Amino acid sequence: MILTIERISSLAIALLAFAGLFMQAGFHKGKYYLGTFSYYTNLSNLITMIYQVMIFVSGFAAGSFYGAVTGAAVRFSLTLMIWVTHLIYHFLLVPDFKKRKGPDFNREWRQFENLDVHYAVPLLALLQWLVCADKNVPLWATAAWLLIPLAYLAFAMIRGWILGPNPKSGVYRYPYTFMDLDEQGIKNWTRNILMAFAFYVVLGLVLYGVSWIFRII
Repeated sequence: MILTIERISSLAIALLAFAGLFMQAGFHKGKYYLGTFSYYTNLSNLITMIYQVMIFVSGFAAGSFYGAVTGAAVRFSLTLMIWVTHLIYHFLLVPDFKKRKGPDFNREWRQFENLDVHYAVPLLALLQWLVCADKNVPLWATAAWLLIPLAYLAFAMIRGWILGPNPKSGVYRYPYTFMDLDEQGIKNWTRNILMAFAFYVVLGLVLYGVSWIFRII
């Protein structure tokens, strides 16, 4: 029964992620928005989409392939990866966007693609983990998963260095305000990054604590 729920949820999450990314990129309007896949939101949704397809396919094969795809540490890490998308957006970026965009914010916030990639996909992936995933998560996974946001930080900074100040392409040099080295300066940038990673550590420990509770009840 759990595997059936898992297959259905993995297919639903993959389709939702695809729909959100399709619209975020502007394909439904016959165009492509430059810089779409420079954002953590869209990259994490893309990885989640691919991973959920793998869960769906491996669920029919079972055996070692299914075990490798749905291993406790892997699934824990990818669940945290997409859950961060929701938390950072809702609690950090939304207040900033409200101040910057004013009345236009509510209209943009209500768009399907925005709610889809920032709320629906992350929260459904978290729910799927709670219901279906192996909770025998090793403690080292709470540190190993930090390689994902660390890799994104490296990507964002290298991209910003390549684009240089005032990129002619019209895309933002840095995807997010809190990691914008030009606007923040080295002191504030360092503070923001350290605070973000401290939050990631706490978040990993919280989800590990949840997995531990599931193991003892």
